Amino acid sequence: MKRLCFALGMLGCLSWAPCAHANGRFPSAGHVEVDPADPAHIVLRATYGLLVTHDGGSRWDWICESAMGFSGIWDPPIGITAGGAILVGLADGLSISTPDACQFSRVASLEGKFVADLAVGKKNPARAVVLTSIPLGATFDTRLFLTEDGGSSFIQIGNVFSENLRGLTVDLAPSDPSIVYVSGVVGGPMPRGVVLRSLDSGNSYDTWDVPFSDDEHAPFIGAVDPQNVDRLYVRLDGIPGRLFVTENGGATWQEIFSGEGALLGLALSPDGKTLVLGGEKDGVWRTPVPNWAFEQTSLLHARCLRWADAGIYACTEQVLDGFSVGLSVTEGATFKPLALLSDVCGPVSCPLPICASEWPALSDLVNATSCVEASSSSSSGGGGAAGAGGSSNGPPSAVGGCSCRAGRSGDDGMAFLSLATLAFWRMRRRRVS
Repeated sequence: MKRLCFALGMLGCLSWAPCAHANGRFPSAGHVEVDPADPAHIVLRATYGLLVTHDGGSRWDWICESAMGFSGIWDPPIGITAGGAILVGLADGLSISTPDACQFSRVASLEGKFVADLAVGKKNPARAVVLTSIPLGATFDTRLFLTEDGGSSFIQIGNVFSENLRGLTVDLAPSDPSIVYVSGVVGGPMPRGVVLRSLDSGNSYDTWDVPFSDDEHAPFIGAVDPQNVDRLYVRLDGIPGRLFVTENGGATWQEIFSGEGALLGLALSPDGKTLVLGGEKDGVWRTPVPNWAFEQTSLLHARCLRWADAGIYACTEQVLDGFSVGLSVTEGATFKPLALLSDVCGPVSCPLPICASEWPALSDLVNATSCVEASSSSSSGGGGAAGAGGSSNGPPSAVGGCSCRAGRSGDDGMAFLSLATLAFWRMRRRRVS
């Protein structure tokens, strides 16, 4: 972080304000969740907390990291359960919100456990699983927890994982939630990536090796086909990113895509007939299933992809793409802005005092002006903020992770930010969505 702030200062010492708090990262979105029961309820995971909308993206409210029980560099797994409660996985437990996101509480049965991943049933969001994996020296204590009441209570399922399994991801088959997939790395002299498949809600598993995987190229579950419980997509971490598919639950694998950079997003259409994937270097690619005839549809620097009824949501780098989150209704060919950094309206409208005290710093960091401009334009008869449908002159001027506000205007400031962003990419690790 010191190197980055020094670089920014050297690039524009006459043009930038001093660096400020942003947990060491440029503000950006990294994951999108859509409420299975309410498509207008969307939650974005960002490097500065969560953004929540209940109207499909017209207004975005902020939940600070402190309210959820963490701080610093942590990209929590999240999910939306029945009734609209938000699950947030932590390095030392699980936090769950009230439906209005006004209060978060810790789940006692998972207290102190490292939450590696979680998954919510798409057809029955009252059902969710949480995968924990605690390092114990050279071994791991990996466990699966289940809720069937939207997060009100959790129980541990079985005790069947080997002590050398480092759990990474978990997912439920949409058409049969009793089928659970888990991915991880089995340690030892020659670590190998594996996928475990359970047909009985996690009480027992079959274990299958994933080709070309190890602790440096770990397997991450991308998606389970919504119609075919045996078809699973798994991508390998690292560069280049590689995507594999199995048609028989993990017994055999076929490599169907290899990128130039890391694969950071993958999404299936609701009917499972079309697949899109992408990354910051590769753009967005699309293929019919199961023909695997990939074509590049967009140069968007995708950091996450989520396909819901409204279309394909994509997280991007605003300094490069002009918006933080976009929506495509053309199966990935074009994306329209859904959220800019400046669209954050402030803390959720309820008692979260800790977020209220942190809001001024974040407001300055993301140049949060859209809601203010929309209010002013409404009273003066103007055209409205860009995020609300008005005109836009491009990305906001303050998008740096050090909260370095531009003193010069237009293209020069964005050029400085672009250089700093590219340098920062080389220094950070990414969690994939």
